[in-house]
Amino acid sequence: MAGAHAAKLGVAVESSGGVPPAWPVLVAHLPRQGRILDYGSWQGLAALWLRARGEVQVSFAHHSSVRLAQARDNAKASNLELPVQAMFPLEGNWDGIVLAAPEQRTALEMLAAQASAVLTSKGQLYVLARFPWREELEQYFHRVSVLGTGEDWTLLQCSLPYGGNRPLPWRSLQVRVGEIEFQLASLPGNFSADALDPGTGAMLAEAKIPRGGRVLDLACGYGVVGIAAAKLGAAEVVYVDDDLAALTACRRNLEGLGLKGELVHSHLPAAVPGKFDSILTNPPYHTDYGDARSFLEFAARRLQAGGWLYVVVKKPAWYKKKLATLFGGCRTVERDGYTILSAQLRGKTSTAPSRAKTTRKHRQREQAARERGRKKRGEYKKISPNIGE
Repeated sequence: MAGAHAAKLGVAVESSGGVPPAWPVLVAHLPRQGRILDYGSWQGLAALWLRARGEVQVSFAHHSSVRLAQARDNAKASNLELPVQAMFPLEGNWDGIVLAAPEQRTALEMLAAQASAVLTSKGQLYVLARFPWREELEQYFHRVSVLGTGEDWTLLQCSLPYGGNRPLPWRSLQVRVGEIEFQLASLPGNFSADALDPGTGAMLAEAKIPRGGRVLDLACGYGVVGIAAAKLGAAEVVYVDDDLAALTACRRNLEGLGLKGELVHSHLPAAVPGKFDSILTNPPYHTDYGDARSFLEFAARRLQAGGWLYVVVKKPAWYKKKLATLFGGCRTVERDGYTILSAQLRGKTSTAPSRAKTTRKHRQREQAARERGRKKRGEYKKISPNIGE
């Protein structure tokens, strides 16, 4: 029981508001024996709690590099050795699986099908979901029981898996960019899985791809921007995304089109090597400006002199100010309800801002935004929740 915090086996996690109430309910039902896979529990809490007890073999895995990093950090803070790995689709042979369910029904069904295939005949799947997906889970398990409910959550236990081989539910979409047209594959849960996102299409219509240049598709999804860049003359394309499921689709698309490219699974742009002649990104709108800030500052450091950054957004005010600070200004084009911002890195060195050129009021606003982001992502302060006897 190394790493346990006193008798109640608390573990160290990062949180601004304590442990969400659903998770103590879940850990009370976790099995005490066998091989357990925690696929994305909040902060890795289920795996950490089981590891602290030392009674089962447990691993943490997920397709999100953010969740993997959280689990690694919390294991270290708890003085626990926890196997953590990027995984998609699910693989192995497990007696129990903990699944933090995605909100999209088709994405949940995809993961439930995989769980059914990799569980032992007596294995159990524990699903913590926002919605009571009982009928959806009964497609893959003979028995589905509700173990608990609360505000915006349902805990389900799935027994007697149907098993069998479960191929990924690939979708097909046709993409047209200017005079080029190509077919791509996507998966449930991928961003804009059924059709080219209009914002991405608007950005590609405005972007000038450097023939023979090195291009970065930042937050690439299933790879539409980078693939379009390759077909428009880029000599080398790097694809980076936090989501391994998206990169799985991206890899399939590159292979299907006979294209080469480097794929990087990370939520940190700094993990991407080298410099670029062009960087294109459709940043996530559902997060705070923390992700966008890291994307733009990365571009200011990693563009070649004369290189261009292209960003598509719906609310451009913050981006314009940030690009003015980093690049001295930007071009703005309104198209199909979106704003495409483009900025060129001038001179021989990065134009990343110095603190002396930033006003106190601006620094205070940025600090407040960072604090709000930490709270939203659950990364604000350390707590040691006592969640089990």
